[in-house]
Parts: sequence; structure tokens; C-alpha cells
Amino acid sequence: MNHIGTQQLITKRLNLRRLKLEDFHSMFNNWASDEKVAKYTSWYAHQSEKITQEYLKAIVDSYDQLNYYCWGIEYQKNLVGMISVIPVDEKAEVSGVGYVLSKDYWSLGLMTEAAEVVITFLCKEVGYRRIIAWCDVANAASGIVLRKIGMQLEGKLRQHVARKDGNYGDEHVYGILKDEIG
Repeated sequence: MNHIGTQQLITKRLNLRRLKLEDFHSMFNNWASDEKVAKYTSWYAHQSEKITQEYLKAIVDSYDQLNYYCWGIEYQKNLVGMISVIPVDEKAEVSGVGYVLSKDYWSLGLMTEAAEVVITFLCKEVGYRRIIAWCDVANAASGIVLRKIGMQLEGKLRQHVARKDGNYGDEHVYGILKDEIG
């Protein structure tokens, strides 16, 4: 593995960059406080900017670690989301990705564009052999993103996710191998 930390990644429409402490207001207003955005996440919508500031501080402090990867997604100079690596199994060269996007920017193909460049970076630059992602089966939009970037549906984990409404939901697991990336 060639851990090099969160590097700036640029696509046709996006600037993926390290988050900064001063991003808390944009993060809070654009997605962190939004119940609809948080619906299928592991975290609850932030009730105050203070919560967002504390969360952002933890991210920024982690940038000192070369094996930490988390990008803010800028579109037209606005911070609209984030995408990060979820450690899975370093020895097996497997990582996961997770992402969130402001609902004002849903259905524009932005997350597909961001996820594609991040996965390419993780495989080609860092050396991961396999990338996985998972989503609640009810989160159809996330499944579409994962399929568009070339991930294959590998299975369904029954009643695997505890939903915020107290029920349990099934979760789809997607994966892609390094040699499947163009």
C-alpha cells in the first residue's frame, strides 16, 4: 500500500479537496442538518452548527494520518458534499467508500463523478485491490451511483441495518476490483 493521504482530485466539474475548519457553515447548511440527506446514513442530522464544528475538527485533525482519506466536494465553488474511505481490511487491500451530497444537487451525476475519481485514485495511486460500498436497499439512488461507477451488486445482507425509525432494513453490498477500473 502506498498511503499518501487525502490529495486534491479534480474532475470536469468538481474539485475534491481536504475539508477545512471554516467549512462548518457550508457543511451544516448544505447537508449535515438535513433530515432527508441523513435518512440512510449512520449519523443523525446535526441539530446545531456546534455539532458540525466538532465533527469537522475530527476530520481535519485526521489529515495528519497518511492512511486517512476524506474529501469535500466542491461544485461551482460551493461545498456540496463529501466522500471518504472506510477502512475494511488493510492486509487484504480492501477499503470501503461512503458519501453524502446536498439534496439540492441530487440527480446531477455529481456523486457518480466524485466516486469514480476517488475509486480510481484509491486503486491506482494508493494500491487498494478491491473497493466495496453498501447501502440500504431502500436507498435506490445510492445503488444507481454504485452501478454507474462499475461496481457490481455482490449480495444482500438481510435486516443488517438499524434504521432510524426503529426498524431493520436489508443492505446491498457492492464491489469493484482494481483490474475492473478503466
